[in-house]
Amino acid sequence: MSFDQQKIIRAFNDAVIETFAEMAFIDVVPEPHREGKISYTGIMGLEFSRPGRGHILFYMTKDCKKELVENIYGEEWIRLSDMEIDDCLLEILNVLAGDFLKNLFGEKDKVVMSFPRLYFDEENIPGNPGQFRFVYNAEGALFFARLSLEN
Repeated sequence: MSFDQQKIIRAFNDAVIETFAEMAFIDVVPEPHREGKISYTGIMGLEFSRPGRGHILFYMTKDCKKELVENIYGEEWIRLSDMEIDDCLLEILNVLAGDFLKNLFGEKDKVVMSFPRLYFDEENIPGNPGQFRFVYNAEGALFFARLSLEN
């Protein structure tokens, strides 16, 4: 099964926008013409093998992560443990990846994904960093994602 590039981009953008809105009450808009260096702290990654094969990487600033986590927990960042913060961020990636796969392939196919994980350095990421790059603005906080999708 192959998809055109626009369908992949639309499926990914819709998943990001819906996941942030539904889980953290944060409005996100794509920034397709905004390139440049975004200072991120840590990388969240997840691989999937069914119904398609590929991986998703998220690069977020500390401010963006902080707003996400605080909105979901309803608690200040400094009152949360590192484990609570990491679990929250990885769960967002897990939901987002599932939504993306359903947007792209439909809801009939079973979804198989790895456990999401944190990478501290891009050198530790296995394989291709991603043929699609997305930049987003989450109420003033920029972040970006990379998506690899095999045919």
